[in-house]
Amino acid sequence: MGQFDGQPSIRWSLRGLNEEGDEAWLIRGISRKLYHCPGCHGNIEVGDEHTIVQYVRRLGGTDHHHWHRQCAEEILIPELGNLRRIPASESSQSKLEARGRVPSGRRRRR
Repeated sequence: MGQFDGQPSIRWSLRGLNEEGDEAWLIRGISRKLYHCPGCHGNIEVGDEHTIVQYVRRLGGTDHHHWHRQCAEEILIPELGNLRRIPASESSQSKLEARGRVPSGRRRRR
């Protein structure tokens, strides 16, 4: 696994790859409405701190899911490869959606 320190925070997001080679961005969030966690199938209540997972697909497109922080740590993080800490400013919704508009083979490397 890459270099990272626990969960995403206000300053840091995490970026990794899933088995299909899609980017998975883990972002800290505070819920503004009721969400359903795909890890435990429980509810994430309004005001709860949680982890937003934004997928940027290899072939283009994005989608996201809201996870309890503990579920993300126990279920999701162990499944991701090449996990790295990234400044939170790089993981804004608009930036990730823009990345998803271009298939990965055509994305510019920095």
